[in-house]
Amino acid sequence: MNKMKLLVGLLIIMLLGGVWGVGERNRTLFADADSLGTDTDSVILSFPNNDSVLDNEECLEEDCDTTLFAEYVSPFIPATNKPLKSFYRYKKERHADFSSRFHYDLSVDFPKSSVKNNHAIRTWLVEKVVRSVSDDMTYNGNIYSDQQIEKYVTNLYFAIKKEEYATDDTTYYPIEAFIELNLQTRVNNNKFVTYQEFTHEYDGGVHGYYTERLVSFDYIHKQEIDIEYLFIDNSIDSIVNLLIDEAKKTPHYWEWRPNIRRYVFVTDEQNNPTGEIRLPQPGLAEDGMVFSFQPYEISCFAAGTFHFTIPYNRLRPYLTDKSKWCLNMK
Repeated sequence: MNKMKLLVGLLIIMLLGGVWGVGERNRTLFADADSLGTDTDSVILSFPNNDSVLDNEECLEEDCDTTLFAEYVSPFIPATNKPLKSFYRYKKERHADFSSRFHYDLSVDFPKSSVKNNHAIRTWLVEKVVRSVSDDMTYNGNIYSDQQIEKYVTNLYFAIKKEEYATDDTTYYPIEAFIELNLQTRVNNNKFVTYQEFTHEYDGGVHGYYTERLVSFDYIHKQEIDIEYLFIDNSIDSIVNLLIDEAKKTPHYWEWRPNIRRYVFVTDEQNNPTGEIRLPQPGLAEDGMVFSFQPYEISCFAAGTFHFTIPYNRLRPYLTDKSKWCLNMK
């Protein structure tokens, strides 16, 4: 009997230890404002165990084998990394007055006054900060006051949440609700700046939703660098082929290949091609353009984000004159 009790006790300890371990791993990615890139430098990739999941265009957490490790290194760097020397980092976490369960976490690398076209970069950054909460609002305050910008967007978020729940009874509030925005400088030269952008929003439930990508801004022409800026007409097919070539270098690519093709070659509800081709907006890194796929876009949430870098020399035939100018290509 004593041996049986001992075995049962050991089994309970092992089970509790396993649950605690999983909780620790799942929580680290969003533990604080410094989490960007912490878990994506060596990303744990999870893939469906059976073809039927991919065929049905579904990928649930329970259908993922979280024991598979892909030899994949994210181009993202930890947010604890210092900003570029011409920038400084403003960080603030603020909780709502009506309930500490609601908070907004902001971390932005703002340009110093010595940076060329400082005003254009700050204007663009402020727009991104405001859009993290609402696409319908415009900030008309002082763009050189970091605190005023932060207070505006934070109060906007809290006002939206208070109206959404429309009650002072906290029993109806989620255990926690927040938006986290992290904009970290990666590249800055005499024509453009590239930021590493991380967003995470949670409003109750099993988990929130996050995105991470590189985003670039041409501060001479004062515009965000998008697909239209970068590529000539009728070149998207060729760029898609280059993107898939890069994706094939990732272990387990063939296990989620149907989903990346569904994403790029858009299909309707009956899985029929619509003729539309969709590309993620790339960011300009030092060694090439980085195309990022967010959770659920080509695999399950547990698989995280996927970043594929296409070297500039492979993209040269498809670049517009403006993008060649921006990249100093003759």
